[in-house]
Amino acid sequence: MIQRAIEQRGIRTAGISHLPNVTKKMKAPRTLYIRFPLGRTFGQAGDVTTQKEILWEAIQFAVKGEPESIVELPYR
Repeated sequence: MIQRAIEQRGIRTAGISHLPNVTKKMKAPRTLYIRFPLGRTFGQAGDVTTQKEILWEAIQFAVKGEPESIVELPYR
């Protein structure tokens, strides 16, 4: 997994997943779980406000999140 290779070089990462059960089995470093339809990871097209919020949460989680943790985002 690319995230693990990046983490091994000392760079913290955070991914976004629609499938937390699969992500958990892969033991990915820091993952945000989002309940948007597949293909709409950042929400509706053109919803810049929500897209920026999700990106900001991902950056913050990469910096402060615990390894192998999955946190559900409140967006629907």
